[in-house]
Amino acid sequence: MNHFKVKNPRKDLSFEIAFTKAYRDAVKRYTHPAQIELACLRAQYPAILHPIQEEDLLAGRVEAGLVGLGIQGQTGGYGYYIDEPRVTEALEFGEGNAKYREDLHDLLIFWKTNSSNNKVLRNTPDSIKHILFSDNWKQTPLPASPIIRMAGAYLDFDKLIRLGLPGMRAEVTAYRERAEQEGRDAVLYQCMDGALELMGQVCLWYRDQAMELLAQAGDEKRKGELRRMAQALEAIAERAPGSMMEALQLVWIYGIMAPLLQFGRLDVYLGDWYAHDIDNGVLTEEEALALLQSYFRQIDSLDSETDCRVIVGGYGRRNPENADRLCMTALEACRTVREILPQFTLRFNRETPECVWDAAMRCIEEGRTYPLLYNDDVLVPGLMNAFHVSRERAETYVPLGCGEMEFDHYSFGTPSGSLNTLKILELAVRGGYEPIMDWHLGKQLKPITQCNTFEEFFQVYKENLQHYIEAQAIFEKYEYEITGKMHSFMYVSMLYDGVLESGKAIFDGGCRYLAGTLELYGVVNAVNSLAAVKKLVYEDRTVSAEDLLRAMNDNFVGWEVLRRQLLDVPKYGNDDDYVDRIFVELHDWLCKTISSQAEKVGLKSYLAVNINNAQNTTLGRWVGATPDGRKAGMPMANANNPSSGSDKNGLTAMLNSILKPRHDNHAGMVQNLRLSRETFEQNREKVKGLIRNYFDRGGAHLMITVVGKEDLKKAMEHPEDYQDLIVRVGGLSARYVQLKKDVQQEIYDRATY
Repeated sequence: MNHFKVKNPRKDLSFEIAFTKAYRDAVKRYTHPAQIELACLRAQYPAILHPIQEEDLLAGRVEAGLVGLGIQGQTGGYGYYIDEPRVTEALEFGEGNAKYREDLHDLLIFWKTNSSNNKVLRNTPDSIKHILFSDNWKQTPLPASPIIRMAGAYLDFDKLIRLGLPGMRAEVTAYRERAEQEGRDAVLYQCMDGALELMGQVCLWYRDQAMELLAQAGDEKRKGELRRMAQALEAIAERAPGSMMEALQLVWIYGIMAPLLQFGRLDVYLGDWYAHDIDNGVLTEEEALALLQSYFRQIDSLDSETDCRVIVGGYGRRNPENADRLCMTALEACRTVREILPQFTLRFNRETPECVWDAAMRCIEEGRTYPLLYNDDVLVPGLMNAFHVSRERAETYVPLGCGEMEFDHYSFGTPSGSLNTLKILELAVRGGYEPIMDWHLGKQLKPITQCNTFEEFFQVYKENLQHYIEAQAIFEKYEYEITGKMHSFMYVSMLYDGVLESGKAIFDGGCRYLAGTLELYGVVNAVNSLAAVKKLVYEDRTVSAEDLLRAMNDNFVGWEVLRRQLLDVPKYGNDDDYVDRIFVELHDWLCKTISSQAEKVGLKSYLAVNINNAQNTTLGRWVGATPDGRKAGMPMANANNPSSGSDKNGLTAMLNSILKPRHDNHAGMVQNLRLSRETFEQNREKVKGLIRNYFDRGGAHLMITVVGKEDLKKAMEHPEDYQDLIVRVGGLSARYVQLKKDVQQEIYDRATY
């Protein structure tokens, strides 16, 4: 769970106790999930909201409770949740009288049964319960794990700004009246209206705060800021926004109450207001920049390292000229707000102005790790093929979290499962035996010692992979179904296409394009392992399968010569077709096998994503020694990037390798690149040319960190001197010195060009 950045965190769990009571009362009184949700929203807001801070130009700070209502872990939790470890810590070490401690005991027991997470796991279909039996991937050597969350809501902020809260209420009321006339269920609409009324009340609650602070302020500049804030809050409670500030304030309040982690295509919903206010003297460019800087700082306060996307650029924007004007100011806000969030993302194409490119390169050169670069000229046609959608729809794509693709306020494709392909290869080598826990998992097929050809072993591996892929697809559909029965997620539902028209909440049949994604880990190491097995065991016959298995059992201790043979086999990332062909074959097979599950389970699409965050390190801890020469417990390669230190042939060769997989059969693939500051500064034009050439040759995506290896070494030795050093981990950026030591080491070991 996040540690939300607020000045004065709550000191006890009084809110959590009150929320639990509100939920209990609601389930006794109501049966409709929207009615229960509305009661809980009223208990949660404004109780978990924090006061306006002195640097804020927009009102709204939030600290999710240890118990509450969220949509995924980084919003506090999934559905009705409890952060059990932290509640237990408060019980064991916190202050409080006997009644308070009694309430905490009660709270722990109640949510053990009633949390949404536990209900999902408890009711897992019998057909897959023995395959996906745990979500404890951090402490257990699992080949596959379910992930309980509804991640990736992208709302129609353009509609929200156009209608405002009163317009939204009028639309909901019209649908309610129609439902009543037709004899359909109108409870959802009634509760949506109540939720919008609550949001208006919160706006006025913050208006009163702003007025109180205004009366106390001594600085004229701050008085002006607070006066404008109070006026904006009062305005959006009564009508649709009439300025950039009012629009931004409404989006922010709606976002933290939804609760959301993705803040969408900024230049689509704000570009016209930016141009209007600048051109009509409502705002100066400096004031507009300050508003965006405040917005970005407040997004960073959510402390959700793997989420909080803000996207600019690309095809499919209304009034591209206005959008590009906003884009330039947003890039400057990205450059100057030196925080981890938001995950600032630039979609670009052949029409992107050179000034936007220059501003983006300046951000990257200064070590921001942003913007993340997405090539529309490759991705739009690729997504048309992968998702089977029109060009118009594909142009609305939005990367969520670590990089999974969705379509703005239209599709939902939460990544609710992970597949550790290297762990599954370990099982395939051993015939299903898992050595760390000394148990058998998965399909009990022949081990490598009984396979006579590489093709036979590769087929065994694929059968093991398919076993878990099929189970994960079933779980994805099941998770949507049980979520729809428990939760309306009304703030999200109201701004998703098709929900109001259907009268059904987003996961109860209202979403027009309900999809799924499966996160892949360890693919590069699995490919390197397959290459080693193919060459040494089956082609050259210089290593027997029996000796390979013995060496892996011994973690290569006493088998140093054999390990050197494994390490010397060609590795992915060096533009060597021997191993790159295996990568392409496995990648295509995984994508095809995963996508074929959609029709079987009843999803619009079900696609692979290869977009790891730091889990390549965490999951690697529970994989033994592998045939690529990797020792037990060591990190796996991150996403589609070469295994640390294995790319020996230079930057061009590495880029050539990562260009070989297709980009039209999956829902996201991360490419990380680290350049030294000296390389960038001394060869600026060459580096820019190389990046543009990579994209011109079909590169879809790039995340660039500019930092020297020596800086990383010094940061590990003297972390106090490098608090502002930001690096790209995988699908997230982080302050290097705040990462776990093994994650720091894995990043340090990567090639720097």
